[in-house]
Amino acid sequence: MTKIPTSFFSRGSKLVGLASKLAVKELSSRVKTWESDAEKLKAKLLLAQDVVRTLSQLKGASMKLGQLLSLDLGEYLPPEVIRVLEELHHQSTFLPFEQIEATLKAELKDKFTDFESIEEIPIAAASIGQVHRAVLAGKTVVIKVQYPGVAESIPSDLKLLRVIVRQLTFFQGKDIDFAPFFDEVEEVLFKEADYCHEIQMHQIYRKKFEGSPYVIPEVYPEHSTGKVLTSEFIAGVSFVKWLETRPSQDTRNRLAQLFMRLYLEELFHHGIVQTDPNPGNFLITQDDRIALLDFGAAKVYSRDFVDGYRKVLLAAHRKERRSLLEESLKLKFIDARESPEVQELYLNMMEFLSEPFREDADFDFADRSFLDRSRVLAWELTRKCKHSPPPKDLLFLHRKLAGMFFFIKKLEVKINLKDYWHLVEEL
Repeated sequence: MTKIPTSFFSRGSKLVGLASKLAVKELSSRVKTWESDAEKLKAKLLLAQDVVRTLSQLKGASMKLGQLLSLDLGEYLPPEVIRVLEELHHQSTFLPFEQIEATLKAELKDKFTDFESIEEIPIAAASIGQVHRAVLAGKTVVIKVQYPGVAESIPSDLKLLRVIVRQLTFFQGKDIDFAPFFDEVEEVLFKEADYCHEIQMHQIYRKKFEGSPYVIPEVYPEHSTGKVLTSEFIAGVSFVKWLETRPSQDTRNRLAQLFMRLYLEELFHHGIVQTDPNPGNFLITQDDRIALLDFGAAKVYSRDFVDGYRKVLLAAHRKERRSLLEESLKLKFIDARESPEVQELYLNMMEFLSEPFREDADFDFADRSFLDRSRVLAWELTRKCKHSPPPKDLLFLHRKLAGMFFFIKKLEVKINLKDYWHLVEEL
């Protein structure tokens, strides 16, 4: 990859072209009533490939939102299409080192010469930037460098993406205000693109989780800027590669417990959550500990929200339906204009999802019946909702929770979730 489109015109033309293609395909599929299910699926797969190609070229906000859609549209699209969209999480294209070096020199100025060496081939590439290993004062470090023009393109990208989403939902007969959804996406994207914010979050995590079983690397603010972040190199392997070593059942059980505790402690004890569960943000060290990386998507939640969310979960756990609905309306998890039928569906779903935390028994994370039932309830609710957008405060929070469940499922373990409920109840 040699160039990322940065101007409003170049990025806009690609997004508008994509939006037009989506609209035409949507109308065409409605007209072609003679097409078989197999033909319709093939058309959706081709369209999904177009989406992946376009958004991966653009990087930045467009690619990040595409990654979100691959997670949040699981109830709308066939699994084959979702698998294509998931490719956005594994795009490995990167800029040549000449451009990266130019950014480093411009940002670090005389501090650039402090690095004894910098590897030209990146060890990771994502939607916002890429990571290079280097040596600083005799220590191995990693330098995350932001792609040129990514931060500046966020407002224009989101403006066009709002139109695309609105255009697609129009064909589904929805009257949903997606403004809160996009406001939340915009806030998180701007924070991810501000490495000064990430340094602050990184340091907060090191302080709050000091002495914990989690490994959090040291960060070097003096060799970092708003677009360059230098931190300690942590030796370890990716979660997937670690699984390939066939770890013992006891070790898998211990890591599953760590993943489960991480989410609950982040939110209910510290009020701060690293909301991006990308597998690349977690390493397994040689002593089988979890190293936490990349705090750009860390979000601080107010005490009022955490307490309100706790009340929602407690009401669902106790099957106190009136209280559950009242607290959910306060937090705008569901719109008061929804019909009694939709409200009933919401209550049923929340009670069902809390069931594993009520039972004094091991929960099998590979249990297809629970997953299938969850999807049916979520799909039914989504299909019948007319006014409720994805709750803005839950958008990234539940993305993290889904990621933790994904890791635990891959570990092939059974754990008693009731043992963790005290982490929700404790103030």
